[in-house]
Amino acid sequence: MDFSSNEDEKHTANMCFMEIKSDNEVLSSNDESDLSYNELYNAFESLYDEFKKLGHKYSSLEKSHASLLVEKDALEKKT
Repeated sequence: MDFSSNEDEKHTANMCFMEIKSDNEVLSSNDESDLSYNELYNAFESLYDEFKKLGHKYSSLEKSHASLLVEKDALEKKT
């Protein structure tokens, strides 16, 4: 059995993993697209306002759809 080569492979794999982890940390700390809390909060508020507007529009369209279905059923009964 060759335990030493198996241990060497594990050690090499761990070293590679540590190196990748180190590179990712450097990339994330140098990332200039990080937004501040206020910028994120403002973006969230804007999206939430848009969500509420679309929710009201959806409710209105749902009522119109129900009304049109009733009208359609009434027209079908007449014919």
